[in-house]
Amino acid sequence: MSLVKQLWIAIAVIMALAFGGSFVVSTLSAQKYLTQQLYLKNTDNASSLAISMSQMADDPVTLELLVSAQFDSGHYQFIRLTDPNGKILLDRSNPAIPAGAPEWLQRLFPLQALPGIAQVQDGWRQLGTLTLQSHSKFAYEALWQGVLRLLFWFAATAVLAGLIGSLVLKTIIQPLHDVVDQAQAIGARRFLTIPVPRTLELHRVVSAMNSLSLRIKNMLEEESARLENLRRQTDHDSLTGLLQREPFFKHIESLLGRDDASAAGILVIARFAHLNEINRELGRTTADQFLRRIGEKFSAITDKHPDWLAGRLNGSDFAVLVPGGVGSALDLAQEIAGALHLAIDDANLAGERLLPVGATSLDPGEPLSQLLIRTDSALAAAEGNDSGAVQVVNKSDVAQPFLDLTSWRAALTEALDSNALQLGKYPVVDSFGKLLHFEAPVRLLIAGEWLSAGIFMPWAARLGLMPCLDGSVVTAALQELRGQEEALGINISAEALCDAAFLAGMIKQLQQSPELAARLWIEVPESGAFRHLAEFRDLCLAVKPFGTKIGLEHVGHQFSRIGELHDLGLDYIKIDAAIIRDIQANSGSQAFLRGLCVIAHSIGLTTIAEGVQSQEELEVLPGFGVDGMTGPGIRS
Repeated sequence: MSLVKQLWIAIAVIMALAFGGSFVVSTLSAQKYLTQQLYLKNTDNASSLAISMSQMADDPVTLELLVSAQFDSGHYQFIRLTDPNGKILLDRSNPAIPAGAPEWLQRLFPLQALPGIAQVQDGWRQLGTLTLQSHSKFAYEALWQGVLRLLFWFAATAVLAGLIGSLVLKTIIQPLHDVVDQAQAIGARRFLTIPVPRTLELHRVVSAMNSLSLRIKNMLEEESARLENLRRQTDHDSLTGLLQREPFFKHIESLLGRDDASAAGILVIARFAHLNEINRELGRTTADQFLRRIGEKFSAITDKHPDWLAGRLNGSDFAVLVPGGVGSALDLAQEIAGALHLAIDDANLAGERLLPVGATSLDPGEPLSQLLIRTDSALAAAEGNDSGAVQVVNKSDVAQPFLDLTSWRAALTEALDSNALQLGKYPVVDSFGKLLHFEAPVRLLIAGEWLSAGIFMPWAARLGLMPCLDGSVVTAALQELRGQEEALGINISAEALCDAAFLAGMIKQLQQSPELAARLWIEVPESGAFRHLAEFRDLCLAVKPFGTKIGLEHVGHQFSRIGELHDLGLDYIKIDAAIIRDIQANSGSQAFLRGLCVIAHSIGLTTIAEGVQSQEELEVLPGFGVDGMTGPGIRS
């Protein structure tokens, strides 16, 4: 029951008790007063009438007329004249006059006034005794009107007090509504802070709740920073700060195994071919300083793009991995080559010490060994080129139906307009093998073939068609849910997050099918969520009322920023396959994964491992706190 209702009930009870007390006291006082007035009226009227009758004692007819006239004008219950022996000489009565008050009032508060008695004289002879009793009808009416007036004023006062109290209470408890919303948000794993009210009791409650939210946020930030430091110590080169060879290659494998817009990409490798000469001629310290400058140049490039990765593959080889269809491999390689030559100039090294740079594009699903062979070919060609020009070697047998933007735009538009779209189904299971949901990567029918997302999504991203594509995926997912009982997980791109029309269209579809929305899992790439944090927050707040689960995929590269998501109410995270690969043999990845799961569980997130391939990985992952798994090694 709300406080406002309780306030009204309390006012009603208090006013009822007050009315009851006032009613008894005032009515008893009125009863006494009216009884006394009736007695005085009876006495006065009896005396007055007796005097008038004494003057006409010798005329019985006139006496009778006088009594009748008095009786008819005075609203009496009876007027009676008896002789000295008690014989009734005159008697006029009308006890049946209805009283103007309820019977219960007459029974509870009877008006029993004594009749007026006076002697009628005929000279010195006593003619008789006159007894007169006024009717109590008007007294009861006056008593009842007093009760009604009292009831009216008490009722009016109660209503007025209730209205004023409601307004005051609404003002006082407004912060309480905020506290309730905050408590509900915390229950939904959204750790909000709200303004502290001036009311002392609520001030203490809100301060405690805000303190809880801030402690959780600080804990997330501290623990995620600790994990980030741990990962840098185990996965990053101590001299340059870049990723080491093994974790860098794991990220490449993870990228090649994806089935979304980030599946494609570009790999650029640069080689500092004269490192041994610098060591001999200028000393190790100078060489180390130069390597640090190269690392700084690579870091400056990747800092502008949080989803780009830079690594040091060995003493003299450096690489940049760029996911998604971001443009030409040649342009990117030339940009990196320019940054490296600036590093040479900064170090005052001889200009002829060129850094060969080679690049190639990634094709979804291809083996890592093929990619590295192609990249080595590009690097060897660059080393043999005296001009210092970068070299790009692309896969000659790329299974691409089109190679230009115009053709891709026409093909994608036609496929979306004709609804030539279908969803795949890959199981996501918990640590006991029970199905959590199906992942549903999209396929498009283009040029007579069903193409995987890794082939066409980079082109769709470059053409700005991702919001339209994701809108079609939402429609297809809801249609798929109508024919199955299992939950379905879909990917939403970073581009769609920023499209207001896409968000409005998705919300409209969820509103039309709320029973299906509760079985829909929506996930956004970690890099896209942090890059568009405000838009991601809007998405979370929009879909949570429908029971739709919201999560992040490919998590791990920016986990140090997890504290920024403490108020969004996320349901799950999918940990990137680069962290999961060969987890059973990598103690550094094990420590990072265990800490990541502890932090995620502390705010109620389900942790799901991506890209699980081997039985060994499947067996050890639950021991590190992983709640679910997906990948080639998972069967439903």
